[in-house]
Amino acid sequence: MMDAGLTRRKDNRGDSLLDDAATVAKIRKELDIDPVTGWLVCVKGPDRGRDYRIRSEKNFIGRSDRMDICIRGDETISRENHAAVSYNFRKNTFKLHPGDGRGLVFLNEEEVDAPIELAPYDRIEIGNTQLLFVPFCGEKFQWRSGDSRSGRVF
Repeated sequence: MMDAGLTRRKDNRGDSLLDDAATVAKIRKELDIDPVTGWLVCVKGPDRGRDYRIRSEKNFIGRSDRMDICIRGDETISRENHAAVSYNFRKNTFKLHPGDGRGLVFLNEEEVDAPIELAPYDRIEIGNTQLLFVPFCGEKFQWRSGDSRSGRVF
């Protein structure tokens, strides 16, 4: 029987090994932190006024505590993977991704059926919740060690 949270892999001799290490975001590995890159702010719905941190790479949205962005107050949101917001630290861009559940996702009142780039203050509608996108990383700031391609880099 395999332990929960463990995956099997083979070493270079073909022997089975257990891998219990969690996947780590590339930027977290480089900087030794998983920094905030932006926020979603609930402007309409049961959790109005609450904010949710966006980290690097993919941030899955749902009602479950297992989600990166957990919106508990809205039962019209899928428990897991209703949608995702990603931050690409190489391109310094954010995208909204539709989830793999039944519920739809809207960006500025248009249905999202494929990943689409986000702009500051875009409105995301998931279930009965409306979220405002507020980026932290952008032209004037990004979390990159030793990279000076944009304004302020830390």
